[in-house]
Amino acid sequence: MGYWSETRAWLFRDPAKLIRYLVLFACCIVVIVQLYECFAKLYNPPISTHSYYSLNETIDMPAVTICREPPYKEEVLTRLSGGACPHPKYATCWMNYPFGEISLEEFFENSTHDMGDTFVFYGLNEDPNNVEVNSSLHFYMGRCYTLRPKEPAKRVSKAVGYSLMLEHSMSTTSTSDVDTGGVGWHVFIHDKKENFTEINMKGSGRVEYVFVSVNEDIEIKLQTQYFSNVQTREEACSNDEDYSDLKCGEQCIWQDLADNMQCSGPWMHEIENEPCNDSVSIRKLISDYKDVYENEDDFDCDCIQPCHSRIYTTFIQNRKAFNQPEPRTQIYIYYTTKLISMIEERPSYDTTQFIADVGGSLGFLLGLSVLGLIGILEHMTLFFCGGFIKKMQQKEQDKLAKNSEDGQSQASDETIDIAIAYTKKEKKATKF
Repeated sequence: MGYWSETRAWLFRDPAKLIRYLVLFACCIVVIVQLYECFAKLYNPPISTHSYYSLNETIDMPAVTICREPPYKEEVLTRLSGGACPHPKYATCWMNYPFGEISLEEFFENSTHDMGDTFVFYGLNEDPNNVEVNSSLHFYMGRCYTLRPKEPAKRVSKAVGYSLMLEHSMSTTSTSDVDTGGVGWHVFIHDKKENFTEINMKGSGRVEYVFVSVNEDIEIKLQTQYFSNVQTREEACSNDEDYSDLKCGEQCIWQDLADNMQCSGPWMHEIENEPCNDSVSIRKLISDYKDVYENEDDFDCDCIQPCHSRIYTTFIQNRKAFNQPEPRTQIYIYYTTKLISMIEERPSYDTTQFIADVGGSLGFLLGLSVLGLIGILEHMTLFFCGGFIKKMQQKEQDKLAKNSEDGQSQASDETIDIAIAYTKKEKKATKF
């Protein structure tokens, strides 16, 4: 009762002080919350996206991957496999396959089309020496060819872009291309640092696709978007210019399939497992690969995204019949402008904004400033360390006092010595 009585008396005596304390307490709570938010944003800053256009002196041409449709030589497949085989995905190709006599590499090598069967002419700025050509084997797409530019383009027009003339072995649709319903070419346009893969992954969204039929003349205009991402604590990215997330994902999927079957296929490059050597294992491997190929969900691989990437957008400028006696196709791929759309991510919170936010919260809600903080620190130092400081000061004073006494005693001794010497000197003088 006594405690509550004293409290009630204190409130009635100065009720305004209670209001001040309540407001100060509420302001302290708000400041703590705001400081927590400021530190959280400084630790993991929010990302803002900036978009603008850049007119460059030169412009990077994309890589172009060409895949034939139908991808395999049906007559060679049938002859080598010993049964009806329009495509290796069918089980009839492997029921009578002579394992041990014909290697899988030889089977896929002889049943796909080489470069001479594909290109009549290719070039960049009408010169084949400006292009680097690589081939790659894929299970569904067969043998594909990727053209990469050796140098950036200094001019933009149809004449300085890609010009490709492709030759096909078929001019009409046959039973072997029932899946696509056409004879022609799959054209994939992607960043030159990326390796083409037929597996659908997250990074495949950066690959542009056009199907071109046989006996067709097509002009494809390009536009480029350049993306620059910021690495965050939740999502990492790679700044390595040679890094390809598509290749990383493809290798991850192949290795998982090979580990499950304890064997691999010729299209699974850089996989160290031995090739499958019987009908059961190769059919099971193809069945598992088909599930991955047709799966719409991303495979669980620890492949980070690139920090810098390009997306090429295509516009069909012209599409007409290519009247040739042979089943050929003419393709032009080019820019009409050097204007590039730049999309950049940037951290939208830094140390300067953090100091401004903290200073604004403390100043507005608690009325604190730098000078006020210095005063508070001085009072806190005296409060917590006052006894220690006083002891140190007392020791210093005692030391000074002792030194002073020692100095005075020494001075007195010196005075006495001088007086004695002077007295002796006077006695000697009197004696003489």
